[in-house]
Amino acid sequence: MEDIIHTLSATALSQAIQNYEWVVPALQSLHILAVSIVLSSVGLIVLRLMGWAGTRTSVPSTARRYVPWIWGALIVLAISGTLLIIGEPHRELTNTAFQVKMVLVLCGIALIAGFQTSTSRNPDFWDREPESPRIRLVAVCALLLFFAIAVAGRWIAYVVMDYAAA
Repeated sequence: MEDIIHTLSATALSQAIQNYEWVVPALQSLHILAVSIVLSSVGLIVLRLMGWAGTRTSVPSTARRYVPWIWGALIVLAISGTLLIIGEPHRELTNTAFQVKMVLVLCGIALIAGFQTSTSRNPDFWDREPESPRIRLVAVCALLLFFAIAVAGRWIAYVVMDYAAA
């Protein structure tokens, strides 16, 4: 891992990210805006699955409306996150909170992909079973998962790292 960190740190892109004071705050701001899009979209889907909002719209229609926003924001998150990693590879790659966040992100991606696939392949199920206890449980778990991703991402800044080892 240290070889990867040192190689990334030595690249021209990493040096540019480190040396221009505005780059990291700009990337972090973009990253946070994309997080807000994901959380808002997931929240609106969860509200529909709980039967608390958007009940005049079918679950598959709700998915078609909000899931593309999630995928678009995830692309922005991947790009901005990759640039943040390149800019500060030791801070990110050796950070336990970052590693936890990445595992949670993979779970979130799998969940969204499964939800999107299910609503497009089995729309009748979602029309027959809206707001059932098991769907509500999945909705709450999804919301907690995406909140946990946001918390883990924020926690990265607070995990004490030994930069002298780098």
